[in-house]
Amino acid sequence: MSARREARKSDKSEDSWTGSLAIAMERSLQLEVKLEQEARTPQEVLHRLLTTRSAISTASSFARRQQAAIGTRTEFREIGVGSIGRVFEQPGTPWAFKVLLLDNTAKLWNNYIMHLRIQQSFDTLGDVAGLAEVPRVAWFANKSSVFWEENLDLFPDKSTFPRRAREVMCMEHIFPLPEQIRHAIIDVFCNPVNVSTAKTEPANKDCLVRILLGRKRFGSSRPGGSMFFSLRNYKFHLDQLQEIDLDAEEYALSMADTLAALHWHTKIDALDIEFVLGSTPLDQQSVRRMLPLRDAERLVPGSSTYERITNTGPTFKKRIVSLWILDFDACSPINMDISGLGPSGLSIFLDLFCV
Repeated sequence: MSARREARKSDKSEDSWTGSLAIAMERSLQLEVKLEQEARTPQEVLHRLLTTRSAISTASSFARRQQAAIGTRTEFREIGVGSIGRVFEQPGTPWAFKVLLLDNTAKLWNNYIMHLRIQQSFDTLGDVAGLAEVPRVAWFANKSSVFWEENLDLFPDKSTFPRRAREVMCMEHIFPLPEQIRHAIIDVFCNPVNVSTAKTEPANKDCLVRILLGRKRFGSSRPGGSMFFSLRNYKFHLDQLQEIDLDAEEYALSMADTLAALHWHTKIDALDIEFVLGSTPLDQQSVRRMLPLRDAERLVPGSSTYERITNTGPTFKKRIVSLWILDFDACSPINMDISGLGPSGLSIFLDLFCV
């Protein structure tokens, strides 16, 4: 499930690590060629690209824009909105910025603290097979931070969200699913009358897919229903997974393992978190983690660890699809007894897994 973790898994030598990256890139090229040569339905495209552990090559306008913006001072662009804040990207960088929407500093600060707690926990666990990815959290800035002195003019100024200094949290950007996947989702699940409009809608480039194994679609959520089709925070239900022959059990196991880690190791309730499918640039391998001591001890003495820790130039035209967790503002620490589960834990379980 976590292709990105497989790509950065520690090996016994530097040669084996670089070799695994080369293999991943070679598989990417083979997949691209195969998809070009074979006649395929949108269902087959989704089945292949959402189950493969290979990277996906893309020449989309999104990828070209990100690649061209590297090293420039670009304007921030809104890519989503949640209950407590609006999320912005700065093209050409690996970061996303959650800017507080309402005057509720405590909620965003709790998001920051819970995010740090999860990050520390998952770093301690290391590359445990099955766990979802966690975007790296960088910093929290208040209204008087120097961040706003340097960047305020780069944010949009709208009547619904005036340009002014606010609380902001910086974290790793979970990049949208590549164009091949987005268009295949539209072909399969959008009202046929609205397919061309949905494919050209700029907001649909910001596509993250929420995995909901405890629900099936009904009413206007089926093809031929509503004319409005948004890929922002798109909900992927159990019957949709079954329609494209994806292994729901594999997703369920990964989600269950992740919740178990959050409950028993991180010791939080995981209230209102989301599991989403998103991507990350291949060559950059996102925001790299510090090398654990136990992994360094496995290396040949004198091996270079520079390449694992520092950021190389990102290649947005080759991305890996992974399962991620996000949105921790409602999370709280729990007692490690029966009272720690409570109604919130049961509610999360039912929503994610029970039809």
